[in-house]
Amino acid sequence: MSNSFLQCVANACGVELATLVKDYKYSVFGGKIAVVEGHSGIVDYRADRVTFAVRGANVDVCGENLRIKCLERGFAVVEGDVSSVEVRSGKSL
Repeated sequence: MSNSFLQCVANACGVELATLVKDYKYSVFGGKIAVVEGHSGIVDYRADRVTFAVRGANVDVCGENLRIKCLERGFAVVEGDVSSVEVRSGKSL
């Protein structure tokens, strides 16, 4: 598939191209908000770490006072003092 086709699909779906290519994407905004797109569920949820399953890996949002602000199928917003996001190989849901 060409990138222009995938870009067209991404635009039509309202997601970034990276989400279609890698199946997931994360972004951190100002150290206060982390957005995870393309997850398949929550693996662990604590005040210092929220772990999401993605294809073939886990995405850990690490920090303090973390809470899930929004959770929808494949999309999550974590709010708090976000110090890092780590991608680990692992069993996903």
